[in-house]
Amino acid sequence: MIKFGVSVPTGREGLMVPTGFASKDTIVDAGKYAETLGYYSVWGNDHVTTQNYIMHIQQKPSFYDPLISLAAIAAVTEKVKLATGILVLPWRTPSLVILAKQLATLDVLSNGRLIVGVGTGAYREESSALHIRNRKTRFDEGIQGLRALFEKPRASFNGKYIKFTDVELYPKPIQNPLPIFIGQHRITLSTLDRIARYAQGWIPGISPEQFKDAQVKLRDVLRTYNRALVEIELVREISVSLAKTREKAIEKYRMTPAYRHLVSLARQWRKEPASIKDAIERALIGTADDIIERIQRYIDVNVTHFMINFAVTKPHELRAAMKAFANEVRPSFVNK
Repeated sequence: MIKFGVSVPTGREGLMVPTGFASKDTIVDAGKYAETLGYYSVWGNDHVTTQNYIMHIQQKPSFYDPLISLAAIAAVTEKVKLATGILVLPWRTPSLVILAKQLATLDVLSNGRLIVGVGTGAYREESSALHIRNRKTRFDEGIQGLRALFEKPRASFNGKYIKFTDVELYPKPIQNPLPIFIGQHRITLSTLDRIARYAQGWIPGISPEQFKDAQVKLRDVLRTYNRALVEIELVREISVSLAKTREKAIEKYRMTPAYRHLVSLARQWRKEPASIKDAIERALIGTADDIIERIQRYIDVNVTHFMINFAVTKPHELRAAMKAFANEVRPSFVNK
């Protein structure tokens, strides 16, 4: 089954949508509307302080806590999956047991609808502001600690940054295992090993060709843990700008902060600016037919779940974009 999910703006102001965009309407009510339209999942992301490249913005961005936001969505929905996309795990290692309690509680109170997408954080300045260093070590310890707390009757852990002794964490999550999806983009042996050992899903921002190549390596690593590729759900987080013409879709996309966000990440990780051509390659921009064709390229390399960031600038445009995609694009994948 091909799954489509909607990103709600818990931490996207200034980055993907303008400041002043996030509210109950665009978070909670959009989550409810996603279920009404038949989307499979809703995703809330995680930021704590203004990123360097948008420090100049006069109206400062509001970043809402993703777990509390998803809990609010859970209260007004019944079926839609509730996903963090992503939760920055290193920030929470000083109080990992408390995080585990929050995640388990949310899974129980939502009747087993939680997906825990975790990562190390895209912007280094946020971790620096929290005096969080050695993010990769914290990340690995965090995943191991969560697994122990969720799956053992009495859990202990003695890591460099995480330590707890004889914790009986109840209630346990309804789902066993509670699905953890790794949100990391670089296809390194350490990333693939982390996925193979601990994860039920992977959320990289990579091309169809890179997905294809990565699976060959991931399949080999999974075998060392007696696991198969079918046990890992491949997710593509991706921006969508849908319009009647390709030119109009590109124009709409360039008007949103999403394009500047892509440029900032390109400069941070690749040390070079991103062009609109890069944006078109990395996003779903164009007519319904254009977007259907691009989605199929991912499906052909076993991607089955899409986390969609709709490229919009006004709150009412989010509902319109969700509806347009549901009506014009999603029907092409109903039976796949």
